Amino acid sequence: MKRRTFGKTDLNVSELGIGCARIGGIFQNDASGFVRLLGSARDAGINFFDTADMYSQGESEQLLGRAFGRSRNRVMIASKVGYALPARRMVAARLKPLLRPVIRFFGIRRDRLPSGARGALAQDFSGPYVKRAVEGSLRRLRTDYLDILQLHSPPLDVVERGEWLLTLDALKREGKIRYYGIACDTVDVAMAALRYPGVSSIQITLNLLDPRAEAELVPKAEKQGVGIIAREILANGLLAKRAEEIDLAKFCSSAEERTLREGQLAARRREAADAGKTLTRMALDYATGVSGVSVALLGVRSTQQLDGLLKEFHGASASAAVA
Repeated sequence: MKRRTFGKTDLNVSELGIGCARIGGIFQNDASGFVRLLGSARDAGINFFDTADMYSQGESEQLLGRAFGRSRNRVMIASKVGYALPARRMVAARLKPLLRPVIRFFGIRRDRLPSGARGALAQDFSGPYVKRAVEGSLRRLRTDYLDILQLHSPPLDVVERGEWLLTLDALKREGKIRYYGIACDTVDVAMAALRYPGVSSIQITLNLLDPRAEAELVPKAEKQGVGIIAREILANGLLAKRAEEIDLAKFCSSAEERTLREGQLAARRREAADAGKTLTRMALDYATGVSGVSVALLGVRSTQQLDGLLKEFHGASASAAVA
């Protein structure tokens, strides 16, 4: 696995990283399988792991702590703060050992839960909340520092006001974070974040179906020495699954969007065939090949998925799909 310098920092990161949103969760049967997955990724040369305090109600961070607590200096850990979990999710987090067997017995699926059962997410980027959230992340990760702390999907007005700067600079001086950045939902937010010299990283969606960040954002970040973390590089599985496996109705909010995606996917499949590649391989090559991208995140749930994608990336044939 090749390594890259992360912007103008002293971090040396693998060109592929692991996005840990799918690590853990009440609907997953075997938490130890995730620990094995994380270890397999590290052994394959991946050293960058991106998580958040809200992923699986903190279990994602806990599992990273289990996997890397004794080998912390071998990995780079980026986490995110800013979302405040509703009370019902916090209760579910504490009751996971009891709820998992019930869920398996009744065959309950995540997508069948009413939205009210999950509770509404709120955001809080105030200094006191961010400091408490960082302390919680450090405990769960079994570490005394984060390589990168990111604000988690702040709205444009929060980024523009810049009230979070004092808190993040203080955490950096205290040694609790090495660098900080922003995980952005839109290019506009990311462009606003680049106005602040202290920002060392931007996380943004970048894939063959959504390349908008490539035109202006990535070149500007590269010029300023800001590392780019590319997420959703396989478009939530659309670029990794066979056509007959995809139900676009689950991904699209309108008939117009569905038609657009069908056309995009058909065109990309033709391009891949003409290039003698699988669509997955072409998607991986694209995300890692954009100049200015420091690390491209894979979202995987199993070692089988990881092995399949790494075989694709390194040129061997594989058919593993990723969600």
